[in-house]
Amino acid sequence: MSKTEIFNALKNGAKHETLFSGATPDPKEFIVSADSDIVAEFIARASANKSIIIESSEQRLKDSINEIIAKENAKNLIYPQNLASLASKLEIESKIAFDNDIESFKERIFDYDISVINARGGVSSHGVTCVSSAQAPRLLSLAPKICVVILKRENIVKSLSEQLNKIKAEDGRLPTNVVFISGPSRTSDIELQLVLGVHGSQIFYVVLV
Repeated sequence: MSKTEIFNALKNGAKHETLFSGATPDPKEFIVSADSDIVAEFIARASANKSIIIESSEQRLKDSINEIIAKENAKNLIYPQNLASLASKLEIESKIAFDNDIESFKERIFDYDISVINARGGVSSHGVTCVSSAQAPRLLSLAPKICVVILKRENIVKSLSEQLNKIKAEDGRLPTNVVFISGPSRTSDIELQLVLGVHGSQIFYVVLV
């Protein structure tokens, strides 16, 4: 088929009455869970994914993250601009807000050994955390050795579809970048041996508030 024929077929297909354009069907009714409490299920499954779960609160958030910084002996923090107020209360040698073009500090990006970002939500069935570009640039979950994600308990849902539908309902469409993080990065490509921290953070904290 020519390019013109292909484009015409796509245009005509978009007008077809049988096309489904509603919400993504949610398979959560088929998910078998051992725990009816989705927060407890999230903690169990995220821990199994080798995430480190810290149960905190809005009041204790600063102290919880300072404890992580001290435990991991972190020196350099990078954070999104929407966490500037929290970052000002953190006890660490140096801090930088990711509020400029990456070109302005890309040569130093791997000098920052810890990042703190907000989660959009969590998915209990898989024990994964969802972040989106609107709240947390993807680079902040990839470059630093340690990534700390702040997750509100009320934003934990049952399934991946439920999380995506929730984002679409809140934003009117999906953001350009939605990432589901199961824990520290890993691969088994080489002789099927599990190696952590290959293409992202080696240590992944989820702070529940």
